[in-house]
Amino acid sequence: MKISLRDITIDYDNLRAIDDLSLEFHEGEIHALVGENGAGKSSLMSVLYGLNLNYSGKILFNEKEIIWSSPKDAIQHGIGMVHQHFMLIDELSVLENIILGYELDDALGFINFAKIQTEIKALLKLYDINMNLGELVTNLSVAQKQMVEIIKLLYRNAKVLILDEPTAVLTPNETEMFFKTLRNFRLEKKIIILITHKIDEVMSISDHVSILRNGKLINSSKLKQTTKKNIEEQIVGKKLPKLNLRRGIIEEKKILEVNSLRLSTRFSHSQPIDLFIKQGEILGIAGVSGNGQNELIESILGVRKVLSGSIEYLQEDITHKSTRYRRIKGISFIPQDRRKDGLAIKSKVWENVITINLSDQKFSIGPFVKKKSIKNYANQLINEYSIKVDNPNSSVLTMSGGNMQKLVVARELSNNFPLIIIENPTWGIDVGSIAFIHQKILDIKAKGAAILLVSNELDEIEVLADSAVVMYEGNISKRITKDTKFRENIASKMLSGVHFTENING
Repeated sequence: MKISLRDITIDYDNLRAIDDLSLEFHEGEIHALVGENGAGKSSLMSVLYGLNLNYSGKILFNEKEIIWSSPKDAIQHGIGMVHQHFMLIDELSVLENIILGYELDDALGFINFAKIQTEIKALLKLYDINMNLGELVTNLSVAQKQMVEIIKLLYRNAKVLILDEPTAVLTPNETEMFFKTLRNFRLEKKIIILITHKIDEVMSISDHVSILRNGKLINSSKLKQTTKKNIEEQIVGKKLPKLNLRRGIIEEKKILEVNSLRLSTRFSHSQPIDLFIKQGEILGIAGVSGNGQNELIESILGVRKVLSGSIEYLQEDITHKSTRYRRIKGISFIPQDRRKDGLAIKSKVWENVITINLSDQKFSIGPFVKKKSIKNYANQLINEYSIKVDNPNSSVLTMSGGNMQKLVVARELSNNFPLIIIENPTWGIDVGSIAFIHQKILDIKAKGAAILLVSNELDEIEVLADSAVVMYEGNISKRITKDTKFRENIASKMLSGVHFTENING
């Protein structure tokens, strides 16, 4: 089987998202689709999956043109897509989620659950997938939920699997298990389209790679005909700069100290948390998301009340201080979800660069804001952080994900605060933006900032952190110092699932 996209063009108002692009996908291949945020990857796949009907060009199945009227048509032709945000109902079982919305009635109008269960179990056996069909989805890990989405597609006889950032929140072990499943799909002659920003994974799993930039196809080739360096340079259109890894001096002064902190979490056996961060230090927190990292961040920011223990910032007890108080005192925060937690996305760019420093006399007089001064400041950040946007009056909604993230990073780092809490700063952004943001984080660290870096990416922790801890089921490991086995020691803690009872200060 072969799918061809011929001369596809997509326009959004005055923006050309896809420009006369042609591409082919073949059975028995894992085809990686890579490019910067806004390059057109999702727009192109929205055409193939029937989500976007406003395009010119053709979709061909084995050289025969197919025209969709909805995603249902695409599904009936064997095309399935797993989005970054799963479409599952937590309160239903795995089996119920798989059959939901699928026409399964027998001649009498009843659903034959026994027959369906037998068919699905046969699928699981074929692809060597371990899954309890009776388990409630709410009890599943992220990796298991993702597999439920894929099983849904397989049960609908999907021959083409479009996977959007499928390993974004998986551990290294879960990623390898996932890749094993993809290899089994490849043996069954499926077409697998992998949208990803992780070039190492492209090199590990793909047969073919296509690079998009600004809506155009830059290159499409067999993986063995290219290199990681070539792919990265073709994505950004230039050579990637090397990180300046000057680490600065870690002072003895403790900027943040958490003592015997107990939080309200779903983990009944978690131990009190102890940690500290010194001036000029990056402390990484590794672990699969959902193991208490979010609750810890919220407690430090003052969003979540603590059950007991204390939080000291610059030797002041801020345990019961408001979030606003902590922000005014100099705690910056870069959240993972830039759209939900980092930006007012319906507002203009200039309205998003001023938050806690709005009372600064440079930007306001009493209740009146100095729009011109704020816009000049916004322009300064746009230039310094290479943010691609028309001007400060542009709506944040017009920006790509990578540029939204750069805007949040610019706002939070430019304050030069003593403590910066950063949560998955490069989640879902392209390789060029990742390198840029990493350098900015290292630069602010070298100036003496204390940084708490929460990341699902081992590579990110390895590059940026001076030391690290691992969170598992609300518990925190002993501090792992940076040495030749830094990465291996972190991965070992993540994979072992041990109960962490060591005091990080010990």
